[in-house]
Amino acid sequence: MNLSTWHTGTVIHGYGNGQKFGFPTANLLPDSPVGLEKGVYAVRVRVDGKCHKGMLYVGTRPTLKLDTLTFEIHIFNFRRKIYHERIAFSIVAKIRDEKRFQSTEELVRAIEADSAAIRGLLRAPEHALAKTSHLQSIMTIIGQAKARMGAQHIDQWQDGYPNEESIITDINKKQGHVFVKDHQVVAYAAIVHGKDPYYENIDGQWLTNDNYITVHRIAIHNDFLHRGYADHIIRYAEKYAKKQGIPSFRIDTHHDNLFMRNLIRNNGFTYCGIVQVRDGERLAYEKPLL
Repeated sequence: MNLSTWHTGTVIHGYGNGQKFGFPTANLLPDSPVGLEKGVYAVRVRVDGKCHKGMLYVGTRPTLKLDTLTFEIHIFNFRRKIYHERIAFSIVAKIRDEKRFQSTEELVRAIEADSAAIRGLLRAPEHALAKTSHLQSIMTIIGQAKARMGAQHIDQWQDGYPNEESIITDINKKQGHVFVKDHQVVAYAAIVHGKDPYYENIDGQWLTNDNYITVHRIAIHNDFLHRGYADHIIRYAEKYAKKQGIPSFRIDTHHDNLFMRNLIRNNGFTYCGIVQVRDGERLAYEKPLL
């Protein structure tokens, strides 16, 4: 099961059982075979380009004595009817196998428990400015990110950068940020306000000449991948910029870093051209905020 894959499909009418149980669902007709085992999953869901958290059921609803395989997604805190619309989902984790319950009351209790477990799993991490006491945890996460890129043959972060000196500089400038879940550092990013010298010359054109922020050195712990934390970092940086009255957001990534390219595109950035950085070319993007 590839957790980074986004599956697409069309929302169709179902039996309305989820609505009766207090968990209305979008019944999905997938565009292609999904290859998931029957059970309950924590998922991220994209509707109209916006990312939501949700709960997916794949199965034949044995408690209700039905036998047709169904894909039902309950999108948390979502009320709009989306029949006949196209949506996408990505698996975060499997919660449990399909089970036949003795009664609908027992089924509803299980759904409630699943929902609570998934909400906890997908809860956004807390934010804090990085401190030297976080350094070991940050370097572990950076090391994991380097290893993942190396395994994917991405020629980025393969020459020793970023190193401890880079992160200490971030900390001293108060631009290093950690994201913490259950007292564990699960992600790191540098949110930088001010001109980036690498952005002064671009083979292309920036959208604006405004003041801007950039985000560099995004890294997620291996145990917390595919939970939307990179999206959370981007959204947090946007809120930070708007609060400071900063009108634009610029970012770059390696051509072969498809995860970052998708992340940037899905968060509404526009491709602007090529910039030359310390170790080669980068694709450059901008998003006006105000």
